[in-house]
Amino acid sequence: MNFSFTKPLRTLAAGLALAAGLAAPAMAESPFHTGVWQVNEPTGPRGLVVSDWLVFEEGLPKFWLYRKAGTNDLNQFDFLTRPIGQSTYAPVEIRVYRTGEHKMQYSTFVKKEEPVQHPAERLSIPNYKNSCLSVENKGERLFGTWLGTSGSTMKRLHLSKSKITIDGESRKVDIMPVRTGRLGIVENGQPVAFFTDGGGDYAVLQWFKPGVTTEVMVDPKKEILDFAREEIVRDPKGTCDRQIASRLKAMK
Repeated sequence: MNFSFTKPLRTLAAGLALAAGLAAPAMAESPFHTGVWQVNEPTGPRGLVVSDWLVFEEGLPKFWLYRKAGTNDLNQFDFLTRPIGQSTYAPVEIRVYRTGEHKMQYSTFVKKEEPVQHPAERLSIPNYKNSCLSVENKGERLFGTWLGTSGSTMKRLHLSKSKITIDGESRKVDIMPVRTGRLGIVENGQPVAFFTDGGGDYAVLQWFKPGVTTEVMVDPKKEILDFAREEIVRDPKGTCDRQIASRLKAMK
């Protein structure tokens, strides 16, 4: 499947080679931008797939979204972006502005340049409990078996409340809920990773570099950007990919 992202961010990402944002705890329901969208560009429609805090590209989570403080209300969110696997923000920012129950204005910004704006129409269900891209109300789903993707070094991951097993090798760990959709993994008293719900069928195992303390791990005001490695894994029982593909077929 190929879930196309909008041209400006995709082009910049190639050149450089995520609920609202991760900088704040999740709200009681997913933000309005979560879902599958048709972005109407002058050259034709493009598919846009967004979970609560990640933009998908070519079927996988690709760009983290970090909500900018002081720029948001119920109908607008401004985001900094960061490609998975990179340690700094991308030069592109994103704004989503709701213009109707099933419509929004989608804008990308590059510093000192005019924003690129396009109208978008929702193709998916807006209710968060029925949205497979939402990370709300699904905390327990992070426990269990996951399979590696092209963005990971592992073939198989299993997480329980006392153990992490990667390709048959098990380590005893403690699991600490950090926020909705994110667990902290602690080994011998030392934080070693986040396991973050990416929305859809996916999660991201984010290995820490040395020096991350428990206080830093759980602090909602200190967003960690620089990881030793970020690995995308997929729920083998997931059905969201099929649902997304079905929605994208509805584009006109």
